[in-house]
Amino acid sequence: MANETLLQELEGLREFGYVVEMVDADGMVNIIFENYSVPPIYNKQSTTLLLRLPVSYPNSNPDMFWTETDLLCANGQTPKNADSIETHIGKQWRRFSWHPQNWKPGTGNLCMYLEFVNNGLMQAGKQ
Repeated sequence: MANETLLQELEGLREFGYVVEMVDADGMVNIIFENYSVPPIYNKQSTTLLLRLPVSYPNSNPDMFWTETDLLCANGQTPKNADSIETHIGKQWRRFSWHPQNWKPGTGNLCMYLEFVNNGLMQAGKQ
């Protein structure tokens, strides 16, 4: 289901050192990042990150992001807006209910979305 633009973006991310795979499931393109670094305000240094993209990406905006369920704030609390656990592609994930407000259809890309994820992780982990 992935389009050529997404495949090129994924290849570029791999060239930058990301360990990333794509799984088509449930009408979405699921992008999985292994050992994704998180800010030091969390209980571990990295997590598996899941992005669920609409098949019309980049012409439709991505929304939210997911991590391993055991990612918590360093003090043991649940990160802000991340109290839901969902099952996708046969695994449970912690949903970070953060929504990009400035996505520009057709011009947004995964690097921009990862910047949004990083900002969301920082804000969600502040207690």
